Amino acid sequence: MDAASVHSQNSHPSYCSPPISSSQIGGDNYSPGLKRTSDAAFGNDVNDAATSSYSQQTGESPLTIWPSAFTIPSKIIKNTRKNRRTWIWLAPWSTWSFTLRLMLMLGDKLQPGGLNIPPQLIGEDVYKLSWQQLGKADVSGLPSLDYAIYLFHTFKFHLGQTYRLFDEVEFVNQIRDFYSDAQNKAEENRLWYVKFLLILAFGTAFLSSQPLPSKEPPGAKFFVRAMGLMPDHTALWKDSLFAIEVLAMAGLYLYSIDERESAHVYLGQAIRIAQLEGLHTQLPDDELGSETVTSCRDLWWTLYIMDRHFSSSLGLPMSVQDSDISTPVNPPNVGSQDDSARSLQVNLSHLLSVILTTLYKPEKTPLDQFLEQTKAILHTLAHHAQEIERIISLKFKNSVDTMPRGTKYITLLYHQCVIVATRPLLLSVLKERLDILGQPGDENSEAFLGQTAAVISTGIKSAVKTLQILTSDYSLLEVFLPYDLEFTFGAALHLNMATALFPGVADDQGCRLLIHQLLDNMISRGNRLASVRKQELVYLEAQCQELVAQVQQQGLQTLSLAVTDEDLARKADEEQQRLLAQESLGMEVPMNCVQNHMTSDMEFLDNIGISSEEFLSIVHQIGDPDIMPENMLTLE
Repeated sequence: MDAASVHSQNSHPSYCSPPISSSQIGGDNYSPGLKRTSDAAFGNDVNDAATSSYSQQTGESPLTIWPSAFTIPSKIIKNTRKNRRTWIWLAPWSTWSFTLRLMLMLGDKLQPGGLNIPPQLIGEDVYKLSWQQLGKADVSGLPSLDYAIYLFHTFKFHLGQTYRLFDEVEFVNQIRDFYSDAQNKAEENRLWYVKFLLILAFGTAFLSSQPLPSKEPPGAKFFVRAMGLMPDHTALWKDSLFAIEVLAMAGLYLYSIDERESAHVYLGQAIRIAQLEGLHTQLPDDELGSETVTSCRDLWWTLYIMDRHFSSSLGLPMSVQDSDISTPVNPPNVGSQDDSARSLQVNLSHLLSVILTTLYKPEKTPLDQFLEQTKAILHTLAHHAQEIERIISLKFKNSVDTMPRGTKYITLLYHQCVIVATRPLLLSVLKERLDILGQPGDENSEAFLGQTAAVISTGIKSAVKTLQILTSDYSLLEVFLPYDLEFTFGAALHLNMATALFPGVADDQGCRLLIHQLLDNMISRGNRLASVRKQELVYLEAQCQELVAQVQQQGLQTLSLAVTDEDLARKADEEQQRLLAQESLGMEVPMNCVQNHMTSDMEFLDNIGISSEEFLSIVHQIGDPDIMPENMLTLE
């Protein structure tokens, strides 16, 4: 970001985190009239800051943790799929890779010499899909005009709140115009026809409600035709914004059918074209017009959200570094409820990437250092919780039953951040548990859990809340897009580890029932990937049950997560009031509005597990919240 660029009074404000003192961002060098540099906006590397603070302590903490199952040299497994890959690299933070690493780790200890990963779990591709380049645009077999528009609105319903990939009015008019002379229109503008076919593919997939007899994914008929007509990639960049939208849509469809590697390639090309057009920078309103600049900004943040999701799913470095981005994103309290939810999603996506790149290291980390990093993340999550609380109070004044889909997705993404941020602590307890099997005299968990129990409990609660949200209305369960499946599996993975380590910490049987109900619902509605995830989960459940059995047989100490600090609630309330008082200086809150809806809003927030007070209490238990400024964890 360019530190010399000055915000005009008419420019859209970029996201601003909680009020931060000048000492937190570099003392006298900061001026409120200047746009912050990337270092000021995101801070120096969180790990560097924590290491610096830690190095000032006298002595070395005897407690360390393994933040990741990732090791050096990298872990690989033999590729058994029918392609030319020899091995599969197990990435450091991919949930799929983490699951396989966990299976290997448990298998090595519980069943030495056994088959740690059943072949069927890394076997054939979930779906079969291939295409050939087409010379002439084929317009046969298209749906009627009315049904095509219906499929478009289906696409918009499922994706419109998250991804900005079209102008609704303009595209509907283009569909009507296309049907007046389909063959000639398809030949004249092949790329538009490709985009139209992709929308038909998505719409068909979203409406699919039962398994298909073939191994083709739903909507494959239109998707394959679209890909066969895709222009030569060497010249595709010349179609500018339209090419970006088409490539992003192709990537999203591939990601949804578990072709994640191919999806990453297509999205990467879309991002490169976007960078060529300068979408990652603050474009000039006076030259391009505010409407064009707004569209470019929306498209960029769509790519950003997709990149953070795809890259984290594959365990790869993010395609675009935050330090290279200067295009603004509005704060959640500005604009419509869709804009507010979208702003939160951008910032939670950013925070998730920071969590992964900061906490998931391939070596032992001193516990004090790790907790400083985690404290900063939890403090940022507490601020995001306050934003969600405020948005629900001021913008979503309807009943709980009619809360927008986007709000529920934001909440699930919020809990995913909590789960991913606290998973390394759970993994460390599991590693310690496995290491002492056969050596009962070496137990030493009390000191570790004394400092980490509250944080671990927070992650477990988020996993339980994730399942409760997903099962609250099965009719809204997303089946084609993989996000609800990913949320389900991530929560299931976390709870399997937790209940194996801390008996009674959650309703084991009840949670397992919810998990299997969710997966079975997706399977019955045609999601083949859910069937694969269920097989993996069943195998992991058996391994965790074997761990519990061996722990009991050897008479090892039962672990507990009891948290007894009576002052936490009072401290949290004081901190929350302090933050709210600071923020109220920049935003008037209509008290009559808040009071009228406070009861129902708080009930809803409790139901979905959003509590800034609870997160602030955890921060206070860890220590001083001002050591690590949370501005390094939010977009600005």
